[in-house]
Amino acid sequence: MKYKDEEDKCYGIAGMAIGIAVCNGEDMLYRLDIDDETNGYITFTSDYYYSGNPALPAKESWELTLKHFQMTIGMLMANMMCRSLHKKRLTFHDAKKSLFKTVEEEGKRVCQLEEDEISRLFEDTFNYMERVFDDGSVRTMAKGLATKLHELRTLTNPEIKELLGMIKG
Repeated sequence: MKYKDEEDKCYGIAGMAIGIAVCNGEDMLYRLDIDDETNGYITFTSDYYYSGNPALPAKESWELTLKHFQMTIGMLMANMMCRSLHKKRLTFHDAKKSLFKTVEEEGKRVCQLEEDEISRLFEDTFNYMERVFDDGSVRTMAKGLATKLHELRTLTNPEIKELLGMIKG
């Protein structure tokens, strides 16, 4: 992902953290680091990179893969929406079509989903993230997280959770 400047990057990364948190994946976040381009600025725990467990039934394994795919979609959308909030105008609808193409390719490759299944999952996730970012308290949280990330350069999981109001400091 290309960012205009460091502030844009901080808002995008903050959005991804919010996106995974609202998909109940906050425990998979290990660290945010605005200087770590090799990991896409986010380091996840090994649970996020789940690649299949032969001990799990096939259905359970597929459901876990689908859940992680949906979290990834949520993070991409949240990145885009949070960056739009920072710009004080919502322009993410412009990028929706190109984002769908990327999601569609991954959905077919990773989850073997059909186009209509991908479209439904994409729209459901998009609508959910749109409602999340319409909430004033989430926008305030996003600004606080982006500001703190810019200031400290790196945030750990407990710091992220504290900034998102998930734990008391």
